[in-house]
Amino acid sequence: MIRKIALSVFLVFSVLAFSQTQIKKIHGIVTDGVEPLSQVSIIVKGTDRGTFSKLNGSYEIYANEGETLVYSYVGKQSMEIIVEDVTEVLNITLYDNIQKLDEVVVTESKNKRKSQKDLFLEYNSNKNLIKTRFGILDKDRVGYSLKVFDGDKFNLAAVDFISVLQSKVPGMIVIREHTYATPVVYLSSMKRLLGQQPIYEVDGNIYIEAPLFIQLNDIKRIAVMGSLAGASKYGTGAAGGVIVINTKTANYSPSEPGTDKPYDLARRRDNYFEEGSTVPISKIPTPQYVAELSSKKNISEALTAYKALQVKYGSSPYFYLDAFSIFSTKFKDTQIAQQIGDEIEQKFKMDPMILKAFAYILEEQEQQQWANEIYKQVFILRPHYGQSYLDLAQSYEDIGAIESSAFLYARYNHLVEDSLISASDTFSEIINRDFGNLLATHGAITGNTAIVKTEDNDFDGMRLLFEWNNSEAEFELQLVGPENQYQRWEHTQLVESERIMEEKIHGFATQEYLIYRPITGHWSVNATYFGNKSLTPTYLKATVFYNYGTKSQTKEVKVFKLTAKNVNQSLFQIKNGSSIATF
Repeated sequence: MIRKIALSVFLVFSVLAFSQTQIKKIHGIVTDGVEPLSQVSIIVKGTDRGTFSKLNGSYEIYANEGETLVYSYVGKQSMEIIVEDVTEVLNITLYDNIQKLDEVVVTESKNKRKSQKDLFLEYNSNKNLIKTRFGILDKDRVGYSLKVFDGDKFNLAAVDFISVLQSKVPGMIVIREHTYATPVVYLSSMKRLLGQQPIYEVDGNIYIEAPLFIQLNDIKRIAVMGSLAGASKYGTGAAGGVIVINTKTANYSPSEPGTDKPYDLARRRDNYFEEGSTVPISKIPTPQYVAELSSKKNISEALTAYKALQVKYGSSPYFYLDAFSIFSTKFKDTQIAQQIGDEIEQKFKMDPMILKAFAYILEEQEQQQWANEIYKQVFILRPHYGQSYLDLAQSYEDIGAIESSAFLYARYNHLVEDSLISASDTFSEIINRDFGNLLATHGAITGNTAIVKTEDNDFDGMRLLFEWNNSEAEFELQLVGPENQYQRWEHTQLVESERIMEEKIHGFATQEYLIYRPITGHWSVNATYFGNKSLTPTYLKATVFYNYGTKSQTKEVKVFKLTAKNVNQSLFQIKNGSSIATF
């Protein structure tokens, strides 16, 4: 109880510590990837504040945290960047609206939409997709609000699907004469004022009243379209919105032969990994000070070199992070490493990016208690970020403070329900999986009666969780399977601008991969780094969970400092699901 009260006080003071920030000066250079661009329009979205880039592509502009900068230039794709607490330098590359080939010019969006055939093949594995009478829609690519919910995560004890949706759709109003009566539904208070109720589409069939005859365990997916932009194709009768239901019995998309696992899109594309196409990250050139410190034969020589190098590199947080790693791992001198760590905390106490990188390194070295203290500092700086809750909750679990961990998960869900923190479907799935895993691996948690398991976490296998300290980081992750075929995920403004915008709005920087049993052979993880708009390194943390969700679950943390651009770097290998090797 004392621990819970102390954590509650910590959270209150953390929120109170967050206040409106002063206007920030942001500067950088705009290019087309080769040459600087002049006369690029840079405005603060929704205001009359703006400027233009100069002949050398440079610009300066003032904006508040949370505001959005819009970069526009004739013939280029516009780019929107949300200003964060750490935003100072934004070097922007604008891309053409046309793609040049050898002798022709093809006008084509580089964010090319997938065909209905592609979406059909993805349907089982991509839970953002919903089938409608007008085709398959992807909630991440439509130009309006579309919420999609996985039927497998519904509470089967609920009265009906309306009761389930009522707990998931903010602002939804349900009126019933009694528990099992046909409900009157409004998707918002405004629609109630206008008397506009939604219509229902069930496997292509339209219903005016809620089709309560559908069994919860037969629902594969439900989507809610509340905006006119999404519902307009259904006609004037859909002014109150549309609720689309895909049932399991009426929907088919291919799965892996002989299993109920999602169809392997990498295998379908027949994309085989070419040996020799990657460079081991250990072969990537390092700063001169790293080479110099690492070359010393003993701690005395290294300490002398460190003090001399500190005069030159003392303003760089990356110098201290590298020095900390060298003294703690190569020379195993905990006293000097402690001093350098204290210096990092003091010099960069207001920089959550550097503090997160430091916490990553501490986790990799299994200094969990110290990492927990750093995550507390990040939480104080960013109490409105979803990632702050996930990081600190995971850290509490690492040090055995299970009740504190569960309290944080429950607190996050409570703040989301009360609309005090904005929720993201992408992040919610990850943080709820972690919450469910905490309960699955530790059982009932004494004294925390407010905790409710948020999802049925029935995944059995190995989980890869990636996190990065800089939200502007652009990279591609490549996962190569035992049959030498790969899947990839590109985190760039060019391909995933909407995802990056979602991350900034909701404050998270994480991605997961689930590898189902049987886990045999060798799995390789590679990454290509494209930069982060400020010419600084990005720290990527990879956490591998073995026997995920079971009492025998273990995990291992690896941290990678990404510096070299446009090089496919080998990060690590997983062998037969039981060991991990770093290149």
